[in-house]
Amino acid sequence: MDTPSFIRSLPKAELHLHIEGTLEPEMMVDLAARNGIDLPFATVDEVRAAYEFSDLQSFLDIY
Repeated sequence: MDTPSFIRSLPKAELHLHIEGTLEPEMMVDLAARNGIDLPFATVDEVRAAYEFSDLQSFLDIY
C-alpha cells in the first residue's frame, strides 16, 4: 500500500473543538440540570432566542 492510501485508511479523530461551536441549547439545558447549575433561561426556546447574536459582545455574553 502506498503512503497516501495508508494515511487515508487510518482512523481519524477530532483534535481541536470549540465548545461554543458544538453546545446546542438542548445540551446546555441538560448539562445544567444534571449538574445543578441555574441558567438565566427557563426553556430551550429562551436559550435559542439568546443565540441571536448581533455583535461580538452579545456572543461573549452568552458564554
